[in-house]
Order: sequence, then C-alpha cells, then structure tokens
Amino acid sequence: MSMLRLDESSPLVQAYYKKKAQEERANNFLHRTGNQRLYAKGRKKPGTLNKTEQSYQDYLESERRCGRILAYWYEAVKLKIADGTCWYTPDFMVMRPDGELELHEVKGSPKIFQDDAKVKTKSCATQYPFKLFVVYPRSKKDGGGWETQEF
Repeated sequence: MSMLRLDESSPLVQAYYKKKAQEERANNFLHRTGNQRLYAKGRKKPGTLNKTEQSYQDYLESERRCGRILAYWYEAVKLKIADGTCWYTPDFMVMRPDGELELHEVKGSPKIFQDDAKVKTKSCATQYPFKLFVVYPRSKKDGGGWETQEF
C-alpha cells in the first residue's frame, strides 16, 4: 500500500490552510461586539488606502473625468497642528475647477469619528486656508453615495 505524501506546495494543503484562515477571520469578526466591529483592526501602511478610501478615490476619479474637480492627491500634505509632535495628514487634497484646494477626511461612519480626530480636524480648519470636509459613505438603502460635513 502506498502512502500519499503532501508538501506545502500541494493544492490540497494550500486549500486546507486557506479554509482555516477564512474560518479564523470569521471567528475573530464574530467575537467583536458593538462598535468594535466599526473600527479598523490596526494601522495601515502609509500610502495604502483602506476599502472606504479606495471607494472614495474611485468617486473622485469619476468626478475628475466629468470635470467637477481638476485633480486630487492621496495623503499629499502633512500639516502641523501644535508644537511638538501633533500633525494632521488629511486623506485627500482636492482641487476644484476654480483652483480652490480642499481637504477631505474619509471615515467609514460618523460613529467612528473620534474626539481626537475631531479636535485635529477643527484645529486644522481654523489654522489653514483650506475648506475641510469629513466624508462618510451613505448606506445603499439610502441611495448610496457620500455624505459630507464641512468644518
């Protein structure tokens, strides 16, 4: 009787590990309660967009193609808010057709717009000559799109 030997590169072994990883991710999500499910699990690498930011970038690209904005940049500026190490990096800088620059901060939900982020946003809006908007995705049942709040 011959034995079947499987190594790490075997499609069967890879499928098994993939299934185990999916189950583990699902279990981790299910054990998170209340607002914990709204928050990101950790920090992303600089220059990397999360899913909400990617969706908003797609929206900005469609706005650029239609001519409603001239250009946009992701994490293009870093603004000093206070002495020491307090800095604010808005998600997007957007240029309107009239040349006006705006800063757009993308959040997954108004519920996760924390106090420290609100303080930085308000401080930036008062110190710098940019319009600053916080942008949230609107639910699909409400028609989709984006809600904006100006500071």
